[in-house]
Amino acid sequence: MPEVIQTKDEDLKPIIATLVSEMMKLGPSNLARLRRMDVEGPGELEFWRLVRDTDILGDTAGMQIVKLLALLAPRGESASRTRFHQLDQPLGKVLAEAKFSEKRLASFMALPFERRGEALEVIARVISRDMRFGVNCVDFALLLFLNEVWPLRRLATAYYVACDRKAAFEDREKTNE
Repeated sequence: MPEVIQTKDEDLKPIIATLVSEMMKLGPSNLARLRRMDVEGPGELEFWRLVRDTDILGDTAGMQIVKLLALLAPRGESASRTRFHQLDQPLGKVLAEAKFSEKRLASFMALPFERRGEALEVIARVISRDMRFGVNCVDFALLLFLNEVWPLRRLATAYYVACDRKAAFEDREKTNE
């Protein structure tokens, strides 16, 4: 279960950016091991190297965020990977673009805090299949680390704004036909 921490969005930005940067250097087999890592277990050696080289904690929450980022990281050799952490791509927007249903979003938002980690893994797997422009990985960290309502509200706001824009665009396309 993730431990609740007190933090702000700005506190996590440099930590996540450094962690993503280090993970982008990892070989495919190391990333694969992190994707399969049991967050209740002792942790993979590569996880402990990341703990040593970054500000991530060596606890269950630290393992969970590393696993989530590994799931989001593009596969293949490190030199051929595109950056997947993009601050201008809120998670809610990416979910809307991935056609993540409103029902699934509502179910996620209603989950108890203790179950968010597993649900975020499912979300990471869904969006990593077709993630064209990356995602703001800080949003994952906020949802994982904070047992507060504002990260959920931010997620919902970005989701519905993106859905509304998409619907407006589709309406314009229909009227132009």
